[in-house]
Amino acid sequence: MSDLIAFVFESEDGAKALEAELISAQQSQDIEVGDAALVVRQADGRPVFSHAVDLVGRGSMGGIFWGFILALVFWTRWWGLSVGGALGDLRLDDDFVKEVGEAVGKGHSAMLALVDEGMLSGVLNAAESSHPRVFQSSLSQEDEQVLKVIFQVARENA
Repeated sequence: MSDLIAFVFESEDGAKALEAELISAQQSQDIEVGDAALVVRQADGRPVFSHAVDLVGRGSMGGIFWGFILALVFWTRWWGLSVGGALGDLRLDDDFVKEVGEAVGKGHSAMLALVDEGMLSGVLNAAESSHPRVFQSSLSQEDEQVLKVIFQVARENA
């Protein structure tokens, strides 16, 4: 089982600073982030996304995964969709999506990370010194499998 964690900062550089802290923590401690992406909502309100490739290893799901998740978090409410309706069998919490989307205001940044349940407390402890707002949603093994199938099909058709 994995958790989808959003670390939200009231500055544009907070998420990038957290990425550097977690890279350092991974090298010196026994923590691991499964996959991660960064978003900065610029002063004009436009979100800019990047994959945290320096933080995660070769096993990351990549840009398709994060593009999908980030689009849900930042554009679903404008589309008037619920996450359940958008994803069918995937049970990503609508409240999580809404709260994170609203928390990342203009001039803010966030890191969204997919963390294995066994690594969760270590990652949260490593991030604590950055003082982010933290949002969490659990994904069942079935939900993870649904995501992997969605993204495998997307990669094959890209």
